[in-house]
Amino acid sequence: MFRLDGKVAVITGGATGIGRAIAELYAEVGARVAIFSRRMAEGEETVSRITLMGGQAIHIQGDVSVEDDVKRLVNAVSDRYGWIDILVNNAATNRRVPLVETSEDDWDAVMDVNVKGAFLCAKHVIPTMQSRETGAIINIAGLLGVKGGAGNQSAFAASKGALVTLTKSLAVRHGKDGIRVNCISPGFVPTEQNRHLIEDAEDPDARRKEYEAGYPLRRLGRPEDIAYAALFLAAGEAGWVTGVNLVVDGGLLAK
Repeated sequence: MFRLDGKVAVITGGATGIGRAIAELYAEVGARVAIFSRRMAEGEETVSRITLMGGQAIHIQGDVSVEDDVKRLVNAVSDRYGWIDILVNNAATNRRVPLVETSEDDWDAVMDVNVKGAFLCAKHVIPTMQSRETGAIINIAGLLGVKGGAGNQSAFAASKGALVTLTKSLAVRHGKDGIRVNCISPGFVPTEQNRHLIEDAEDPDARRKEYEAGYPLRRLGRPEDIAYAALFLAAGEAGWVTGVNLVVDGGLLAK
């Protein structure tokens, strides 16, 4: 069960963190993986890790918010593997400042990567899926896109909320094409992008325990937690699942 043999998967932001965990798991269960990221060294390292475990992967350097880069990605993957079965829109950025201190450039930077990037990748990958009448798109949103929050992340929350709605819109529009579109909203998963919230604290252990205490399961998320959710949504066993926002948050939203 939950195999991806013969499938071709594109993972944006797949060089580190959650994206890397998804890429490695997909390769482990038989997918041929294309990682798209701006980080050349980390992307090549991820490819090496996958190759060492017997998987197939390539890295394409580029920016999801630049349409020419996305076109180059789709062409490169199509040339190498022939088609694209799975798209995981995982690339993301954040600016942790209060809204009244958020510059227009900060706002645009978050929206360009988190929303425009997903739009551009879907725009150029969907035609390849339509031609084969099958496909799965998974957007990695975030819990703040569901519940908001009082933190200094208004742009990030707005961008992730947009991804949830984009997911539903694409699911309805492209269901007739055999394309399933779903979303994952993770809770706090410490990665390269956000682990400084713990590590930079005066007492990192105390800060981690403080965060953990807020979750009913009494731990923070791990990249593999999200990767397994992404595997389910990509696999044939989820063949009647579309338009869903799967919250993976250790029970936080239930409180």
